[in-house]
Amino acid sequence: MKAFLVVVSIFAILAVGFYFSLNTRSYDLSREAQQLYDRGEYREAYTKVDEALNLNRLNRQAIALRPKLMRIVEGEDLLGEAKKLYEDGVSVGLEGNVEDAKIKMKRAYDIANSIPGLSPSKPEAKELIKNINRDTQMIIDRAPEIKYREAMKHVGSGDLVRAYEALGNIDPQTEKIQRKRSEIAYQMGMHRYNAVLSTGGNKGLVEDGIYWFSAVADFDENYADAQNKISELKKLK
Repeated sequence: MKAFLVVVSIFAILAVGFYFSLNTRSYDLSREAQQLYDRGEYREAYTKVDEALNLNRLNRQAIALRPKLMRIVEGEDLLGEAKKLYEDGVSVGLEGNVEDAKIKMKRAYDIANSIPGLSPSKPEAKELIKNINRDTQMIIDRAPEIKYREAMKHVGSGDLVRAYEALGNIDPQTEKIQRKRSEIAYQMGMHRYNAVLSTGGNKGLVEDGIYWFSAVADFDENYADAQNKISELKKLK
């Protein structure tokens, strides 16, 4: 019985010693966290506070400090995510991908707006929101011209069909865009017309030529010629 009590006493002493060791370590960590906080090293302080609380959930210093750090660190993380989405949105918007840009900008706005008012990142988040609103409108306003330039790259590479399709996807369809599409349609029609003449009336080329000449607008200087070509091609059907 005496031996049993001795063993129990030893375990009790060890347990108390272990508890006090953890408790001491916890408070050491929370003091380190406070020092880091005072120096503005918030992310490192946040890590120390969590370590302190893992060792002692009742560490009052760590309990008091953690909410302050959480507002700072989480605010910084949210702001960083919002900035990244904003930058990506501007980048894809300037490439003419307006819908993708609007999605990224909306997400960036929502994240920046969700940062709590007590977070030190809130003033910067408010400024970011202003930039998001400004640049979203800028992208929308510039989108037709950006897309037009992208379509012209296809013209430069000789891919007139792709250029024609790209121009057709631009909204709004300005007079400039309509005239360019009509010009391309006439060029494509002439290409098919000449191919028909050289091949002796291939049915597929005839249909294709009629299709392209029919896309020439009535304000186009080549409209009358396109109509004449359509009549000639129909006789070969």
